[in-house]
Amino acid sequence: MRFLLTLWILLAGLTSQVSAQTSKIVSGSTQFSVKFILGTCNGTFDAPRGTAVFNEKNPESASFDVRVAANTFKTNNNSRDKDMKSDKYFWVEKYPDIHFKSAKVEKKGNQYQATGTLTMRDVSKTVTLPFDAKKNADGTYSLTSTFDVNRLDYKIGEKDWKLKDVVTVNLQATIK
Repeated sequence: MRFLLTLWILLAGLTSQVSAQTSKIVSGSTQFSVKFILGTCNGTFDAPRGTAVFNEKNPESASFDVRVAANTFKTNNNSRDKDMKSDKYFWVEKYPDIHFKSAKVEKKGNQYQATGTLTMRDVSKTVTLPFDAKKNADGTYSLTSTFDVNRLDYKIGEKDWKLKDVVTVNLQATIK
């Protein structure tokens, strides 16, 4: 669950100003959901932190370096949240951040894609995250993205018939 949520937060770093200048993430939210035997577990992570370079007229020059604090995992169930922060899942004492660093950004139709390295725990994988970027009236950019992450790819828990492997992440971030 945390893995997907983290991905969602990392993607939040993909919004920035039209000009190709380094920007900071000023606000954001990350939500995730994963199906389990009793229904669907929904949760959040705190807003991401990091930098972004984005120019909608030249997306190929964009870059993102975003971190999400893994220990901010919340599902409104203290026992589950504590378990998710343990070495069985996110192991936040040893791996405090979920990290995404882009290598390539491109426009595909009406949407953008950021390809880069996503690191959770001690696993780094190349992923492509879809996102939409919208310029706000105040000059900031908002980024939104929805994507799936397989938690087992990053050693987030083990195979379990009570918990699905795929987590859906919904990410929103504002870059200024």
